[in-house]
Amino acid sequence: MKSRKILSSLVLLVFFVGLLATSQSLSVQAAGGQVVIGTTDSIDDLDPADAYDYFSSNILVQLTHGLMQMPIDSTDAEKGPIVESYSVSPNAMEYTFELKTDIKFSDGTAFNATAMKWNIDRVLGLPTGEPAFLLTDVINRTEAVDIDTFKVYLQFPDATFLQRLTYTVAWPVSTISLPVDALSGTPDMIPAGLGPYKVDTWTKGTEIILVPNEYYFGDPPKNDKLIVKFYTDASTMLAALESGDIDVAHRVFGPDEMDSIMDNPDLEYGTKSSAGIRYILINVDMYDDINVRRALAAAVNRTEIVDTIFDNYNVELYSMIPGIFSSHVDAFMEGPDQDAVAGNMTLSGYVKDTNKFDLELWYTPTHYGDTEDDVALLLKTQFEATGFFDVTVSNTEWSQYLDQRQTMGFYLLGWWFDYPDPSNYVDPFVGSGAVSFGTNYSTTEMDGYIDTMLTDPDADDRLDATIGAQELMAEDVPLIPLFTMLSQFSAWQPGVKGVVLEPSENLHYNSIYVSAAGIPGFEFLTAFIAIFSIGIVLKRKK
Repeated sequence: MKSRKILSSLVLLVFFVGLLATSQSLSVQAAGGQVVIGTTDSIDDLDPADAYDYFSSNILVQLTHGLMQMPIDSTDAEKGPIVESYSVSPNAMEYTFELKTDIKFSDGTAFNATAMKWNIDRVLGLPTGEPAFLLTDVINRTEAVDIDTFKVYLQFPDATFLQRLTYTVAWPVSTISLPVDALSGTPDMIPAGLGPYKVDTWTKGTEIILVPNEYYFGDPPKNDKLIVKFYTDASTMLAALESGDIDVAHRVFGPDEMDSIMDNPDLEYGTKSSAGIRYILINVDMYDDINVRRALAAAVNRTEIVDTIFDNYNVELYSMIPGIFSSHVDAFMEGPDQDAVAGNMTLSGYVKDTNKFDLELWYTPTHYGDTEDDVALLLKTQFEATGFFDVTVSNTEWSQYLDQRQTMGFYLLGWWFDYPDPSNYVDPFVGSGAVSFGTNYSTTEMDGYIDTMLTDPDADDRLDATIGAQELMAEDVPLIPLFTMLSQFSAWQPGVKGVVLEPSENLHYNSIYVSAAGIPGFEFLTAFIAIFSIGIVLKRKK
């Protein structure tokens, strides 16, 4: 009888240990469930042909796939999951893509070469502007050779073409998402794509909810629902993270919030090198005096900005091309240089303290984080300290900011590459082909540099042209580079798994899930089971 009691106790112990192990195994498995991500960024437009801001494109990456994509661990271009193979003609003018068969958009309609052609042709037919120039600058025409073969003919050999295709402007959506004749951007559209998610609901400025795409041909997401909540400032987002209202916080924290997170043992975080830059864009049609532009560039104290506002998390930048590229040179002078300011302003007839230049500096207050007010006000102080400028500071929120930037003339912006090539920090802004964030600045010399950067097969020639373009921008000052964002920074709850920061700076949501160990009460439950099972064994022994 005693041996039966012992055997019974052992069986119970094995049962509860097994139950505990089963519970623990949930912490390393995709158990489904909901993930909530917080951001201070915003969605401006979910039409792939028209979306040209970071977070809109980041959402589109969840909703569809392209002919090319960036790997999670590099900035190369590799074929997308909708492509079986591709080939390039010997003269680099024709690209042929063999598409995967039996793929459907999230609305159930078939994807094929005809759908791919419709999407690219729609971009080519859009009015000149962002982000269509990434394709219209280089593509001559497209062809659906057969149901699964799509072909692109270029205007000229382009060294960046495959990288251009990694940007979401070239990624297809169902033709049902838009009228077939929709040749203008449709910012309120909800696209049906080829990705792991589809949009459940989108409440602008509040949240967007993504759910798995039942027609997805790849591995399903490791969560059953993904909610992105939009916050007005970093401190509110941090409070939501600390209270457990969100699982992950992704963009944009300031130095104070980053310090707080790194000092908090109950939160986890990750960083990764960033290709993001900040700069002042100058419309040279409105600010056409080159001496004034040179004086403004000489007045900027970048060290003071990164030290006093960003606690040296960011790094001074003296070229539009950041230091991650070997072709970077420090083309702009290290300021402030009061002699250079005075010399240039005197050449244009301005007199210190008595005859000043009136300047309006624009910024957007939340899109780049809570520090943007401080950046704008410190720049105002630096410009006015020269005695040659009276500065008015103006701001408006991001959606209006984008709409009215062509009338602002002198304004703060940020840039993350569309594709990882130095030319992408030059040709969207300057040269006769710049139509998106254009400075209205072009010269024969600059156009020559850009043409070489894009089309010359010789690497040394492209390097010389890249350096030349940087030096010419520093001489004519259509832009003023300020600083580089030192790193990406995201934070999450300890139970969250699968957050991967990538060189592309996209955050792929399908790998993220909350482990069972991260579920409130899980640790208490497992401890209770363990104690309960031990108690039973002890009782049996008595």
